[in-house]
Amino acid sequence: GGRAPGEEPPTGGAAAALLSEVEGLARAEGVELTDKALAVLLRSASDGQGALRVLSEAAEQGPVGKELLLAASEASVVFRASSLLEGVLQRLPQDPAPEVAVAVLRAVADGPLRGKDADAALLRAYEECLAGVDVLVDVRAGRLVAEAALRRRRPEVLGLLLRTAAEPSKQVALIKSFGNERRLADARAVFQACPDKTACLYNALLDACVDSQDMETAERIMSEAVAAGKADVVTYNTLVKKHLQRGELGRARALIEAMRAAGGGLAPNAVTFNELIDATIRNSKEGAWVLIEEMKACGLQPTSVTCSILLKSIQRTSKPADVEKTMAFVDSLGDAMDEVLLSSVCEACIRVGRADLLAKQLQRQRSGCRVQVSGAHTFGSLIRACGFVNDIDGAWAAWCEMRKRHIVPTSITIGCMVEALVSNGDPEAGYELIRELSADEQTRSLLNAIIYCSVVKGFCHQKCYSRVWDVYEEMVKAKLQFSIVTYNALIDACARGGEMARVQPLLEDMARQKIEPNLVTYSTILKGYCQAGRLEKACELLETMKKSQRFRPDEITYNTIIDGCAQRGLYDQGMRLLEEMRQAGVAPSTFTLSVLVKLANRARRPDRAFELVEELSRKYHLQ
Repeated sequence: GGRAPGEEPPTGGAAAALLSEVEGLARAEGVELTDKALAVLLRSASDGQGALRVLSEAAEQGPVGKELLLAASEASVVFRASSLLEGVLQRLPQDPAPEVAVAVLRAVADGPLRGKDADAALLRAYEECLAGVDVLVDVRAGRLVAEAALRRRRPEVLGLLLRTAAEPSKQVALIKSFGNERRLADARAVFQACPDKTACLYNALLDACVDSQDMETAERIMSEAVAAGKADVVTYNTLVKKHLQRGELGRARALIEAMRAAGGGLAPNAVTFNELIDATIRNSKEGAWVLIEEMKACGLQPTSVTCSILLKSIQRTSKPADVEKTMAFVDSLGDAMDEVLLSSVCEACIRVGRADLLAKQLQRQRSGCRVQVSGAHTFGSLIRACGFVNDIDGAWAAWCEMRKRHIVPTSITIGCMVEALVSNGDPEAGYELIRELSADEQTRSLLNAIIYCSVVKGFCHQKCYSRVWDVYEEMVKAKLQFSIVTYNALIDACARGGEMARVQPLLEDMARQKIEPNLVTYSTILKGYCQAGRLEKACELLETMKKSQRFRPDEITYNTIIDGCAQRGLYDQGMRLLEEMRQAGVAPSTFTLSVLVKLANRARRPDRAFELVEELSRKYHLQ
C-alpha cells in the first residue's frame, strides 16, 4: 500500500490503532521489535496500564533497552502512573546509562510520587537502583539528590553522589549553585562530602562565602586552604577582590605581600594587579600608573583588561594629559588589542570628544594592524566612531562588512548606523535604511522607537517637518512602544515648525499610554508658544509649572520665556521674570545674559544691558 499522494498521516487514536496493528503483525510473524520500536509503541499508549503492558511484555523477552526505559519514565509522569514508575525501577539494569538515571530521578520528582514524601522516594530510587551512576551529568538531577540528602541529613548519600562524578568540575558546579543562592551552610556540606578537597573546590567554597557576605568564614576557609597546601593564586585573588570591594585596601595589600613572600605559583599575577588598579584608579590616577610600573617590575605585562580599566576611567572631566597618556599606553600594547578593547577605545574617545585620537585609532583599523571584528556590538562602536569623526564612508564600510559576513545587527548597532547618517546631515538615508530593515524579517523586530527618533530629530533640525509626520505615521502603524523621549522629539517638531495645534493630540496620546510629561515636555511646549508669539499661553503654562512639585521651572524655562519677551519688546515683563527667577533660587547662566542683553537693546536701553551683565556676572561668577 502506502498513502496516496497528499494523504495526511494518521494521528491520535488512528496512529495508536495502526501501531497496535503493526505490533500484532510482528507477533504473528515472530518478528522481534527493536528497542526504538517498542519505545514508539509505549508512547502511543492511551493510559498508564497500556504503557505498563508494553514494558512488561518487553521485559519477558529479556533486558529492557535504554530507549524503552526513557519512554516509560516520561510516560509515568504524563499519566501520573505510580505502577508504571515502579515497573521501571524494577527493570533497571545493574548499571543504567546516566541519561536513564536522570530520566528516572526526574520522573520520581515530577511524576506520581511527587508530594508523597518525595525525598524518601527519591533517595530510595537513588540508593537502591542508581548508586554508582554519575547523575551529576544533569544539573537538575544532581541537585534533586543533593537537596533530598541535605534535607534528610544523609551525608553518606551526598558523598556517594559526589564520588561518582566523572568530572571534578561537576562537584565545583554543585557548590557554586548553592553559593549563588547564598546557601552557605549547604555549599559547605557539599564541600565536606567531596572525597578529595582540591584547590578548585576550596575556591568554589570561598566564592560561596563571598556571595553570602560572610568574610569571617571566608578568612577561615582561606586559612584551611593554605594549611592544607591547596591555596592557589585564584584563592588569594578571590579574597583580594573582596577586600578591595569593601574598601579594605590595607588588608588587600597585606594579602598581596603574602603572595609575594610565598612566590612560585602563588605570586601575584596580572589578575591580582588588575583588581588593585581598578580599585585604585577611582581615587587616584597617579596611583594606578604607579601600580602598572610595579606590575612590570614583577615581570608581568599589562593586558587588554588593564587597558579596559584605564579606558573606563576616562570621563568628560578627564584632563587632556591623562587621556593622551592612556591612549599612548593602549597603543604600546600592539598585538594585545582585541575587539572588546577596540570598542572601549572608541567609546572613551567619544566620551571626551577627542576626534583627533579617535581618527588615529580608526586609521590603524584600516591598516594592516586591524583587529578582526566578529561581534555586532563592536561593529556598532566602529560605526558610531566613524559618525563622530564625520567619516560616513567608513561607517558604511563597517556596516556593509557586517552584513556581508551575515552578522545579525543588534538594535544598538542599527541605532548607531542611523544616528551616524543623521548626525552627518542625511536623515533621508537613515530613514531609507530603516525602511530597508523593516522589509527584512530577520531585522524587522530589532527596530524600535529610539531608532526612529534619531530620524525624527534629523528631519526636525533640517526643518523638513512634513517628513517628521511621515515617520510618525509609520511608527504608529508599526505599533512601536513610544517613550517620553519620542514624544518630546515630536513636540519639539511642533514647536520648531509652528504647528502647536498638534501638541494637544500628542499629550492625549501620552495619557492613553500612561506616559507622564516631564520638565523637557513642558519647556518645549513653552518654547513653541513663545516662538508662535503666544506669550500669554507661555505665561499660563509657567504658572502651572510653578504650582507643581515635580516640574519647577529651571534656567532653560526662564531663558525661553524671557527671550519671548525680548522678541515682543516686553522689557518690564522680562525684568519681572528675571527677578522671579532669582527669587526662586534659579541661577542665571551666560545664556541668560545674552537674552537679557537682547531684551534691553530691543527696549533701546543699552546702558541697562551693561549694568545687568556687570551685576549678574559678579554675583553669579559668570565668565
